[in-house]
Amino acid sequence: MREEAYTGTHAFFYSSADYPAIQELERNWETIRDEVLNAVSQEELDGIKNLNPPYLSHPDAWKNIYFYNFGWKNHANCARFPRTHALLTRLPNFVFGGVTVLNPHSRVLPHNGETNTTIRCHLGLKVPAPLPTCGVRVGTEEQGWQDGRVMMFSDAHYHTTWNESDEQRFVVVFDILRPEYAAHRTWMCAQSLGALSMKYFYTGRSYLKKTPLPVLKAVHFAFSAVWYLYLPIQNRLSFLP
Repeated sequence: MREEAYTGTHAFFYSSADYPAIQELERNWETIRDEVLNAVSQEELDGIKNLNPPYLSHPDAWKNIYFYNFGWKNHANCARFPRTHALLTRLPNFVFGGVTVLNPHSRVLPHNGETNTTIRCHLGLKVPAPLPTCGVRVGTEEQGWQDGRVMMFSDAHYHTTWNESDEQRFVVVFDILRPEYAAHRTWMCAQSLGALSMKYFYTGRSYLKKTPLPVLKAVHFAFSAVWYLYLPIQNRLSFLP
């Protein structure tokens, strides 16, 4: 599966001061921190097998607990973290959310996201150190996480994160859809899930790496169409995976 560089003009980083709904989330960050840190055990983290992880410095570098994955709802986790779930879903155009843990002396290697239609956000819950020990590089710019503050960036650009401290880094990660795409929210989510499905399907199958681009586009459209039909049903029915 080929990963194409984003060549658009979206900024690397954004300011949460320009987003009142994000500031409301920051004001309630301790509620989220307490709920997450009290519920998530090291035993649980050790048992997580990442599905479609980004490129990592080692297999156990990064762990995630999803609430929403581009509109695909994890009903059990939403119920397990009710206050966090309620605060996230108040955000306009919220489409993706979860908790991610970056282990000590670990990196998420340079990669780009599945879409340029969203802004990726990290709410710091437990940040062990500032730059240069812990941080994010997007394009040519770097920022460090802070407890209780939201870092906002375009993950369509190549980006990387690192934690060179001796402690774990906890953040709530979430995406908001850019307003210009809000009218097509379900299709935007379906296309992102289509890209993730292709990544999962193509990983480890080297014989597929030379697939012609028109075929890749057709396969992506087919995956996206299935997700487009499935998402509205899955969101309503908690017994669906």
